[in-house]
Amino acid sequence: MKTKLQAARLARGWSQAELMDAMEDAAERLGFEIPSRSSLKTQVSMFENGRRQPGSEYQAMFCEVYEATREELGFALETAPSQLDVLPKLPSPRGPAPTASAEVLGYLKSVFVQHAQAEPLVGPRFLVPPVLSQMPLIEQLCADTRGPMRAEVLRVSLRYAEFLGWLYQDSGDSQEAMLWTNRALDYAYELSDPTLSAYVLQRRANIATEAGHAGYAQGLVNAALNYSGKIPSQVEAVALRARANASAVLGNASETARALDQARVLAAKGPDHDDGLAPYVSVEYIDMEAASCAIELRRPEDAVKTLEESLTRWPVQQERDRGLCLARLATAYAQSEDLEGAVNAASQAVAVAQATGSARILAELTRLQTHLTPFRKLVEVAEFNRALGSMKGT
Repeated sequence: MKTKLQAARLARGWSQAELMDAMEDAAERLGFEIPSRSSLKTQVSMFENGRRQPGSEYQAMFCEVYEATREELGFALETAPSQLDVLPKLPSPRGPAPTASAEVLGYLKSVFVQHAQAEPLVGPRFLVPPVLSQMPLIEQLCADTRGPMRAEVLRVSLRYAEFLGWLYQDSGDSQEAMLWTNRALDYAYELSDPTLSAYVLQRRANIATEAGHAGYAQGLVNAALNYSGKIPSQVEAVALRARANASAVLGNASETARALDQARVLAAKGPDHDDGLAPYVSVEYIDMEAASCAIELRRPEDAVKTLEESLTRWPVQQERDRGLCLARLATAYAQSEDLEGAVNAASQAVAVAQATGSARILAELTRLQTHLTPFRKLVEVAEFNRALGSMKGT
């Protein structure tokens, strides 16, 4: 009987030698060490015939190679837990928790709205502690609530957990980001809600892509898009955006373009009911993501115009995202060999990164730094490197 792992290889028409070629490429992307070819062949054979369960690093490589989730490849979570599967740690509650009521849920919803409004302005640094402090109450409500009120408790809990996952992602902590986003997905599954499930799955894909697991992210996006036709157009569009980002990292330009084109069509339909999950999705938003993909694919000329135009009409309340846009523009300038434009945009992005503590801006500026290496002795580049070094603590 074929294992799911062997079936995945045969479905692609690969020999074991071709699989090992792909695994060696994946190991290089993920920063894993891989054994000799003969040893790897023995390991693969044992994994495929079910005689041995792959460890966490091998599981990550197989997910990357096959663009599939661990569940789809038949990996038993209980025998090889990874950092992405353990539960997040919660602050210890003090005193008895209140029971679920319209008033308690109203309080949690109003606080959530305030946090969500503040986040683009102040970034994650000052918001993780207050949001995290609400989780013991939320977890207790989930444990205690039964009957008609439970679904509403789960929806509030999901929004907090997903938001906390986003805050950790923007802080640069992909492990905590995935842990909390996994918790949000658990709530979505209990609710049997296609829209919530699809949205959280694409959020997991975004975290995986940024953490260097673009192949695994593709599997998560596939799972999200299994709900196509059952979810609002904005949620489907943002899932296609996640597919485009992962495809760009993997160097697949045609799949990137196809996903972006499909996302634009859906975004052009305008807002529809999505429980407020993706009101930010518009054609302009997809164009911004297309610019980021163009940079990843080293097509800066496709990115510069879009990013420049976006900055002329950027909403004042989206300061953190303006910083990310500036950092991406700086990279696009550098790829186009426009040194002055790169340094000017980077200097502005550094200021926003310092104010918000966004690790995503810092990561983009770090990528820019490699493009500026040939010019590191120039005064303006040296100043940029010093500012970036102080932010990294180096």
